[in-house]
Amino acid sequence: MITVQVKRRGDDSIEEIKISGHAYAGEPGHDLVCAAVSGISLGGINAVELLLNIELPVKQGESGFLHVKVPDDYAPELQEKVQLLLEGMIASLYSVALSNGKYVRVIDRLK
Repeated sequence: MITVQVKRRGDDSIEEIKISGHAYAGEPGHDLVCAAVSGISLGGINAVELLLNIELPVKQGESGFLHVKVPDDYAPELQEKVQLLLEGMIASLYSVALSNGKYVRVIDRLK
């Protein structure tokens, strides 16, 4: 199972996102659930970096591991844009989990 964990600050803004695990919804290389989560998560991070011209601290590893920590020292206008793009990413991941709950779980106190 793929687990998406969202850690939030007191103001409900995203502080960290951790994604780990495999869906095992199909053969390796043909797992559409895994491909969806990978595409959404990497696309979301790339959107932040390309559209806002910043580099987020991201760690990637084995077994589908992805960790992004959102710095809290961005200017308010930039922080708002980062948060909006990442909230869109979380919403898309949540949609995948709704239709594929056997394979994907989103842990977020706001959902």
